[in-house]
Amino acid sequence: MLKKHSILSALMLLPTLCQPLQAAQQFDTYDQAKTKVTDTGYIVFIYPDGWDKYGEKLCRKLLATPAVLAAAEDAALLLAPIYQNRTEQTNAQAKKIMGPLSYHGDMADISYPAITFYEKGGRMYASLHGRELMQASPEQVAKLISTKISAKKKQEKLLAESRNTPNSADKARLLWESGRVGAISQPGGLREALQNADPEDKHGYRAALNFGFGIQQGESLDALTKRLDSALKNDLLEPWQKQRACATFIGHVRRSLGTMAGGPLITKYARIMHKLDPHSTLGISAPVVMRDWVQQYHYGQGWSEQILPSAPIPMLMHNVPISQPGTYTVTFKLTTGRDGIKINRLRLMDGDRCIASDNTPKEVSWGKTVQTYTFTVKKALKKPALEITYGNDPSKRSSWGEITVKQN
Repeated sequence: MLKKHSILSALMLLPTLCQPLQAAQQFDTYDQAKTKVTDTGYIVFIYPDGWDKYGEKLCRKLLATPAVLAAAEDAALLLAPIYQNRTEQTNAQAKKIMGPLSYHGDMADISYPAITFYEKGGRMYASLHGRELMQASPEQVAKLISTKISAKKKQEKLLAESRNTPNSADKARLLWESGRVGAISQPGGLREALQNADPEDKHGYRAALNFGFGIQQGESLDALTKRLDSALKNDLLEPWQKQRACATFIGHVRRSLGTMAGGPLITKYARIMHKLDPHSTLGISAPVVMRDWVQQYHYGQGWSEQILPSAPIPMLMHNVPISQPGTYTVTFKLTTGRDGIKINRLRLMDGDRCIASDNTPKEVSWGKTVQTYTFTVKKALKKPALEITYGNDPSKRSSWGEITVKQN
């Protein structure tokens, strides 16, 4: 049986035993915090000093909220100012509090007030700012803080597993997964770690990590399209990465081919962009792109500097007056401009079916302002159209002219 004084001692110790061994603690300066910092690292509440009193009030309120302190676990907490107009004195004051911990983007990539998260070594890995901070209750902010810390723990677990596995493929996979943990940034040195784990990048993780879809100078449309299609098939890429690639391609097509010649390609990849994530910004913009950036090429428009594409791709002219059997002459007549046009090929289509084709290259210039093609139609056409492949150089499209069709 326990003695009376033993029970009393146990009851006196109970509150202490119920408390965590370590809890979030606020420090005045980095030098004080670094002596007590744990693997959870630092959390800094940054407020605009002197130019946003609400921001300072908010940060102080959050630091006094039990739910926020509980969510921060055993992190070292700091309250730090950021100054609108910096001087040597204010820089020194901030340095004393922040130590080597950096402001996010030096005010370029973040709004203040903000909560910033740092590893034990001082590397920033996450932040809370803008609407997610200003429009949230202290309890909601606590949940956001908890999300960041939990994500970091998950990332660290994956990194630890990668260090402990001897299999290079598993090591590369775990490293890759650590970089895909949401709500926080990728681990520092991830590219170098992947390089060491898989020097030849057999599994494609490093290529996916470094993925960026830019337009290379002199790259053909075919090569560009193949690169995009390959990226869209890559399961290692996130939907938003594929959407950005589609958006880059669509912008290039519109600038180089125009809304008529580029219409089919713009429509194809705008639909893909929408399907990848209909509720994202690019997904929402896709229908607008198809509405405003796609135009059909109709009979009566002739050709102009705005219509001529910068690549030799087929353009489909709709509603041409060729429907009944007979012989027809298609005439290209230059009316104004400096360059004239080159025609690589002309095909008469009925929907998707080719009725007749003339692959003879012809040039309409001021030396010969008129060129003609003749087609014989044996059966009535339901969806007549002319498929014209212009061959103008991108820098030589200053040309306007008429295209007419007459039955002989």
